[in-house]
This record gives sequence, structure tokens and C-alpha cells, in this order.
Amino acid sequence: MPCLTRAQTAPSPTAAHTETTQDLIAKLTPGQKQQFDNASKAFAEHRYADSLTIHQALLKAYPDDPILLKFSSEDALESGDEASAMQTLKPIVLADPDDWQGSSMLAHACAEAGDKACRDAQMTHLLDLHTRGVVPARFQQYPVERVKVGEDTLRISVSLVPWGNYKVYALGKLTDKSGKLLISVTLESNDFDQPGFAREHPDLAAKGERRFSFDSYTETGIDSSGKRTQAQGLYEFVDGQPSYDTIRDKFLKIASGQANPLGGRSNLKVP
Repeated sequence: MPCLTRAQTAPSPTAAHTETTQDLIAKLTPGQKQQFDNASKAFAEHRYADSLTIHQALLKAYPDDPILLKFSSEDALESGDEASAMQTLKPIVLADPDDWQGSSMLAHACAEAGDKACRDAQMTHLLDLHTRGVVPARFQQYPVERVKVGEDTLRISVSLVPWGNYKVYALGKLTDKSGKLLISVTLESNDFDQPGFAREHPDLAAKGERRFSFDSYTETGIDSSGKRTQAQGLYEFVDGQPSYDTIRDKFLKIASGQANPLGGRSNLKVP
């Protein structure tokens, strides 16, 4: 997923103007633009401390610039300094409640700092911004948390707009130290499962609630036609959308091998 503050975004016509990356670049001198490019290069190369140093230097010239503050917060967050990221992001979100980038980044920082109340408040706020049309339509999901699973890392994202054939509401990707994907875990709400849910729970269905499932996907190689394949595992059905804490707990159990699938399918094409 691309870094949020580095996305080339334009403000929603339904929201007050929020500074964009393009706005920032337009006011930089040629030398400052080069610094900015150097910081982006350092970030892309995972040299987060170098990127932070450059952004902090630019902040001396533009101390209250929200884009630079968000860049520096992203640097701090990637460096493991969640407290610093939170301290910087909270005033930005307070000053501009329509800043969806700031809100999504703050949810991420709060989640990794263990501040559940802050995390949940920003996740709820993002849904409201989405409902009001403030969040760009192409922004379908955002990262919430990275969790260590032994030597590996589980990265959890939450959807503002359910996506894919199976309506994915949350996605976890377990990768090793080299970045190799080991397993994907999802919270899905397949349309195929909803008629049965409505028959069993007409009262809940009438309120717009749905049936969900926890699933996993593991790549299994290349088939005879040269297509990548994967195996799917089904772990549990849940009536009604579970909380983030429930999703996180279930994802961790699946990713760490502490949960066994009820069934599954093999030789599926990777989308």
C-alpha cells in the first residue's frame, strides 16, 4: 500500500480545502524541492531516520505545514516512535477534522501505541468522513497495525469500502524478514452467504447487518497454464460485524497457526 501522505490526492469537493502534497511542492524553493525528493527517496529505501532528518530541516522553514508534519510523523511511526507520531498528528486532526490522511495515520499510530480509545475514535471518524464523501473514492482501505508474530510481521488493514469478489472488510498479511508473503488472512462478507443469514436472522438482516467469515489464503505455486494458485481456508462464521479487537485476535491466531480451518478449497487462481 502506498504511503498515505505521499499519495497524489486532491481535496473532496464536499470538504473544506485540506493542503495537498502538490500545494506544499508549489511553495518550495528549488533547493527545498531537492531536499523533499531526497526525503522521499530515503523513505522508499527504508532509511526512515534520514527521511525524518530532512523533513525536520524543511519544517524549520515551514514549521506549521501539515503535509510536512504528516511526513515527519510517518517517518517517526516507521522508525517505531509511535508516541512522537501521535503527539504531532493529534493537533493536525483537531485543527482540520476533514483531514482524512491525518485521521488514518493517527489511527495507525494509536493502534501501535496501544491506545485503543484513540484508535477506535479515529476509525469511527474515518467511516463518518467516508459517508460524507470527504475521503477520495479510490481510498478503500488503510493500515491500522503491525504486530510481531515470532520473527514475522502481521500487517492489518481495514476497509472503508468492502472490496473484491468476497467483500473483504479487513486484511492481514504475514510476511517474513525479507518481505515475502507467507499467508493472507481476511474478514469477508460474501454476498452468497447473506440469503441464509437473512432467513435465520431476519431481524438483524432488516437492520442491515450481515454474516462474516474469517478466511486465509496461501499461495501454492504455478499451475499448468502458468497462473499462480492459492489454497483457501475457512475458519469461522460470525453473525454481525466483529469489533477490531476481535478481528485482531482472530487474525493473530490464524497467522500463528493456533487456529485450524473448518474446511477450504485448493487450486484457486490468485486474483
